[in-house]
Amino acid sequence: MASAALQFFAFVLALFGVFGAIAATLLPNWKVNADMGSNIITAITQMQGLWMDCTWYSTGMFSCTLKYSILSLPVYIQAARTTMILSCILSIFGICIATVGMKCTLLGGDRETKNHTSVAGGVFFILAGISDLAGNSKLFYNYFASISLASLNLFLVSICKKQ
Repeated sequence: MASAALQFFAFVLALFGVFGAIAATLLPNWKVNADMGSNIITAITQMQGLWMDCTWYSTGMFSCTLKYSILSLPVYIQAARTTMILSCILSIFGICIATVGMKCTLLGGDRETKNHTSVAGGVFFILAGISDLAGNSKLFYNYFASISLASLNLFLVSICKKQ
């Protein structure tokens, strides 16, 4: 009985993971820039995501623009979109297969078949996690590389001005 409870707990955690992957794919919070102008009235927060870019103004107004053209986007954003969608699809397949393989369900046949089915569901979850991690790591590597190159350029300019 403890094994069935453990399977159910893991299934609930997997559901949270699927919802998190879908939310991360859809929300525009992948890159956030906050620009404070000369006063508080001109403060702007820009958020960039895989599917849209949003701008929030300090007055409470915001506007979002969708990224319609796939081919005009940089390659790393196209790759991140692809791997995140693949991660969501694999997670949904993992949920469906794991539901059949759980001990507390009446689907799937005998005990040995359920064991194989639950292992297959786990494999789908592992593949979804690897896909999610691959898309995120490449995208964030490009963001941090651009930030570090920009800060390095500013540092070198300030050194040259001192001399």
